[in-house]
Amino acid sequence: MLSGIISRRGAKAGEAAETASTARLRQIEREVDQEQALQIGAAGLGFFGAILSVAVNPAFALLPAIAFAALGQYAVQGWCPPMALLRRLGLRTSREIDGERYALSAAIAEPLMPEIDRAGAD
Repeated sequence: MLSGIISRRGAKAGEAAETASTARLRQIEREVDQEQALQIGAAGLGFFGAILSVAVNPAFALLPAIAFAALGQYAVQGWCPPMALLRRLGLRTSREIDGERYALSAAIAEPLMPEIDRAGAD
């Protein structure tokens, strides 16, 4: 009787852990990585710079040039100054996000094995 209660509690704990892992996996799927944030920021800066250069002052045409220079540096070197800011804001790289995603997927796919009492195995 006691083993039945323990096995049911263990099953409920396993289901709760799997539900939490699945929820975290869904949250990771929606997470924006540094490269995506850099591309979104460069597009926004380029757009607003172009609009401001036409509407306000032609000097604002430097904003798209700076944004595209940062994208070019990232494409060539894999790093640019805005990446440090994105890191400080808490954004992770796609490699870090993928690592957590694969670890959670493996944990969900492999069920937890129960502890085996060695005294009873002999």
